[in-house]
Amino acid sequence: MTEDLDLLVGDAERTSAATALRHHYEAGRLTLEEFEGRLDEVNAARTESDLGEAMRQLPSDSPLPSLNPRDRRWSSLVLQYVALNAIAVVVWLASDAQSDFWPKWVFVATAILFVRRVVGFPHGPYGPRGPYGPGRLPPPEPPPDEQR
Repeated sequence: MTEDLDLLVGDAERTSAATALRHHYEAGRLTLEEFEGRLDEVNAARTESDLGEAMRQLPSDSPLPSLNPRDRRWSSLVLQYVALNAIAVVVWLASDAQSDFWPKWVFVATAILFVRRVVGFPHGPYGPRGPYGPGRLPPPEPPPDEQR
């Protein structure tokens, strides 16, 4: 008896959807009549599915997974490491599949890198040298005001 509940939306969600529609109109994806009609649908929307219906056939603002090395989303990380390991196996198969299965070391190395990227920076976001760079100290604190 588990049903997906269609949650009610508030003014903030309607405003966000209207702004997204405005961007799609300015990008030329909607005519003026379509924009006005969908804007009326957004203003009359009571649930998330009503808002989804008003945004039909329009691209979403969420970016697709990429191979950008700085992209830390799960799908992108998995895609990067699966691609690297698949290439290693293909090279092993093309060279001489009778030899030792050397891609296992690629699997181990990429697993370590994957866990390290997922967990985060081991030395903080600035690396082992800190936010001020190598050999630099933080700026001095100003002296406290003297009371007379």
